[in-house]
Amino acid sequence: MNIERLLKDAAAAETREVTRESLPPLTLPAARSRRPAGRWTVPVAAVLTVIAVVAVTVALRGALRGPDALGAHEGPPFFLATHRKGGAGVFDSWTGRMIADIEPRAGHYAALAVSADRRTAFLADETGPCRTRIDKVTLRGDGTVASRTTLPGGFATQVDEMAATGDGARVALTFNNVPGCGGDDLAVVESPSGAVRGWRLPPPSADAPGYVLAPVWAADGRTLFFAADDPESTGRGEAGIVLREFDTRATGTSLVHAPAALRSTVDLSSFRPSPDGRTVTAIEEDTGDDGTFKSLAIVELTVPGRGGARKAPARELARMTARQIAPAAPVDFRTALDATGRHLLVSSRHDRAVFRMDDGGFRRLPDMHRTDLGLIAW
Repeated sequence: MNIERLLKDAAAAETREVTRESLPPLTLPAARSRRPAGRWTVPVAAVLTVIAVVAVTVALRGALRGPDALGAHEGPPFFLATHRKGGAGVFDSWTGRMIADIEPRAGHYAALAVSADRRTAFLADETGPCRTRIDKVTLRGDGTVASRTTLPGGFATQVDEMAATGDGARVALTFNNVPGCGGDDLAVVESPSGAVRGWRLPPPSADAPGYVLAPVWAADGRTLFFAADDPESTGRGEAGIVLREFDTRATGTSLVHAPAALRSTVDLSSFRPSPDGRTVTAIEEDTGDDGTFKSLAIVELTVPGRGGARKAPARELARMTARQIAPAAPVDFRTALDATGRHLLVSSRHDRAVFRMDDGGFRRLPDMHRTDLGLIAW
């Protein structure tokens, strides 16, 4: 905990309370006199009391709220989020101030993705039933919009989730093929040209994926991971996922050649492979039967070597609890990890509150109380 910063904040707060009218008239002594022996007793006691109060406050704050967050401007400087008007905004990730407002050309944005270098954003614009187009937005270092284009073509279905490569050259899309809509289950778009390649799930079998969720790119920009149900866990009545590994340059149009990279005994989301591919960071959520938020943890799983055990235990790196976000109601919340897996955003739409956690440090963004956010990407 940064005690020096807390002391400075407390001193600044006290200084703001001092006005010209609150100061008593200055009265000089008539003659020089000997300093009373106990003159410093009250001031020294007052200073010691203030220090004690600050120390106790710091200790209690650490016990109730967790450790302090990182210093300003560490971690991702901004994030994207959809808002109630159907558009998306670029927000300062420390103050919550809106940097840029990106209005859809038609319809509303239903999915977001940001490249790891934070220079390119992709927004799925749902322009009508079973009609989606992809906007590509180039961002400056401060989060302002440099340019926006709409990629050629479109999709005759609804986009569910998106993931961009580190340099923004490619974006992967998964789809929600609701009745009346149809198409591929997974597609990759080349952002410079808009060229699209799609794949479909294979017929159901013992080891075939039943759905495609949470796409995320490996560092090479070629291998794509996605989450699917674990047939082994489902057969035993356990909740579990399989993280499958898919080579997007392989021939064919079926996802049958997407072997399991690792299995887990818990439900996870926001997978973030490490650059060397040896570990995967993810979010583990603990919710009530009614969806009420209890806590969430950032966990790390070790990817087993080929021929090794496929089930990977989750090692907890940091945890956020409902008590920390109080008094915000822990309902209707969204979570997102950044590309490194070290920085987490939690949005509570009910209270228009956004919280972030950095390597275990926790804070609430101060300027988000007037903004109703939906999807988050950073």
